[in-house]
Amino acid sequence: MTDSKYSSFSYLDVTVKDQIAVIVINRPDKLNACGGPEHTELSTILRVIQSDDDVRVAVVTGAGKAFSIGGDLDFLEELHASSRLAVDTLKEAREIVQAHIECEKPVIAAINGVAMGAGLAFALLCDYIIVERQATLADGHVRAALASGDGGALIWPLTVGLTKAKRYLMTGDSIPAEEAERLGLVTEVVDQGRSLDRAMFVARRFAAGPQLAIRYTKIALNQWLRQGQLTAFDYSYALEQLTFVDDEVVTAVKGIRERRESAIPPDSADW
Repeated sequence: MTDSKYSSFSYLDVTVKDQIAVIVINRPDKLNACGGPEHTELSTILRVIQSDDDVRVAVVTGAGKAFSIGGDLDFLEELHASSRLAVDTLKEAREIVQAHIECEKPVIAAINGVAMGAGLAFALLCDYIIVERQATLADGHVRAALASGDGGALIWPLTVGLTKAKRYLMTGDSIPAEEAERLGLVTEVVDQGRSLDRAMFVARRFAAGPQLAIRYTKIALNQWLRQGQLTAFDYSYALEQLTFVDDEVVTAVKGIRERRESAIPPDSADW
């Protein structure tokens, strides 16, 4: 059932049943792209989940054929034009990471299609990541002439190692689902259309398990993220802020827009 706690959300469609919150990124006509209001919702949802005594586990997925294509291009141009807006948005990006680290409840990502940029970063910070076989993943910040932020510089080196992290973050290239699993970036790969079913199976297991043991284990493991936040993320956050004002962003966004309008598939790794 839909809870009044979540009535203010529109980009995120949240239902709670049997102590499991299902969060659907719900902008399918834009491949669940993330603009200003949408970014704000991503920065607050896990705080609400953490405070909801009716929820033991959260599942995040995307509506339609994508998980999230990442940043809305119009919004990216607004960020380039307004340093104040860029600062505020990056503060929200930091809050997304912080909320993930501090949320004691398991959060499961069901990646049902292409996942890029901020959308991918949100998914990779989850505790259990299920990806459909046809999906591709990409942190394409550099393709938009931005330093890799949104948690990419934090989570990729911890999961795939520094060398592979540099390979994907410094090029913005996409990574197929099965390669992502092989490298340890995601937990498991399932057939097309099966990610949410599998996520719900895992969520029910977490919900039925010993709650303190599960949460305290997550808290302990997230100390690695806390250390990474100090050594890498806060630095990347500042550097991404600097790149937002660079004129290369305008050129890069124009190129991405032209490719999208030419119907080049989104898994070409555009952010």
